[in-house]
Amino acid sequence: MTLPVNIKPIKNAIANSYRKTKTKCQNRIMKIKNRMKSSSDVEPLFSRNDSGRGSKNKTNKVDESNAAPTSTLNVLRAALIILIPDYSECEDLSDLNGVNADGDKMEEMLTAHDFTVEIKRNVVDIEQVVKDFCKKYRKAETLHLHFSGHGVDNATVEIDPNRYIMNKLGKTFAAISPAGDSMVGSHGDLYAVHDLTYELMENKPDKVVVTLDCCRNSRGCNKEFVRLKHKRKMSASRQQNLAVIYGTSDLHTASDSNTFTQQLYKVYQKEGLALPLLEIVRKINKSWKDCGIKQICKDDIVEVGENWKNYMWPSGKNLEDKANINKACNGLKEIDETVETGTSDLDMKALLMQMNERISKLEDENKMLKSKIEVTDIGQTMKGKLNEMSKMPAKVRKMSFRIAQNAF
Repeated sequence: MTLPVNIKPIKNAIANSYRKTKTKCQNRIMKIKNRMKSSSDVEPLFSRNDSGRGSKNKTNKVDESNAAPTSTLNVLRAALIILIPDYSECEDLSDLNGVNADGDKMEEMLTAHDFTVEIKRNVVDIEQVVKDFCKKYRKAETLHLHFSGHGVDNATVEIDPNRYIMNKLGKTFAAISPAGDSMVGSHGDLYAVHDLTYELMENKPDKVVVTLDCCRNSRGCNKEFVRLKHKRKMSASRQQNLAVIYGTSDLHTASDSNTFTQQLYKVYQKEGLALPLLEIVRKINKSWKDCGIKQICKDDIVEVGENWKNYMWPSGKNLEDKANINKACNGLKEIDETVETGTSDLDMKALLMQMNERISKLEDENKMLKSKIEVTDIGQTMKGKLNEMSKMPAKVRKMSFRIAQNAF
């Protein structure tokens, strides 16, 4: 029987499990307190249902409900979850019953991996909420943004009447905005995914992941337009740190009953609470296919070398770390199977002694490794000092050498 190669991953796994449970309890308590403070945070009840998360005609209204942003927080991992189930202010948009459940599942996945999570419901002005979030967490190294609500592939652009080129055929006007994927606020205002990604990358975080659980179908009309604020192109280096996962494919609707977020949660649990980012789309599409669901998701990720190859979501850890934990867990599984098959007391004692010896040996190896590192560091320091001393006058060099001898 093969025992675990390293005991450290087992300890880490136990510690992570405890931390997850503790964080989950704290978040639940905070949610209850927030709901008691403000009735606006209570999850609304809806009588209407919708089989998709698409959008129809829009109305433009100004959002005046956003509070002033708070000061910057020193947080390494921050997440913003935008949930819009209530579209009662829009005549041609249905409420979405699956959105709040999506939010609970996404919050659970992110908080379990040390994300500081903010949840915003029924947002009117998505742009302002995103700006406030980026300002508040501008020092964060990892960002995650999740959106559940109505979406549209905007098919109509607004032109600038003062910008045009004259030719033989007449005037060729310049568009203020290109068409593209957009999120729909609770009053029908659109916020382009282009703007969203640019805003999230403005503070140059190490990694940004965006998950969009909304429709991408085109429903153009003369009232629809997106005014893109960012005219500058995003640098190649920033694009390498950005991953966008769409809950459905181009020009298709998204289900409100078998949502992308629900399938992601299902795969997340099946894969041991973390999975390679580059495998998310493949595994979710396979899960949908097995359930007889025709919806498929897609991603937009720029791969350069191994920039995303070993990245585990949502932990942010390396794929090799998970392999070590699995190896250790498999060793424990073998021990459990040995016990279940009827191991005698004497065999069990021998097995426990063998485990204790292995643990002691690993601890001794760790101590020796630390000692070697310390000796190497001292050696490097001494080498640097000797190089400095070689440049000194002979009299000063002898004095420094005596001082160094006394120090050691």
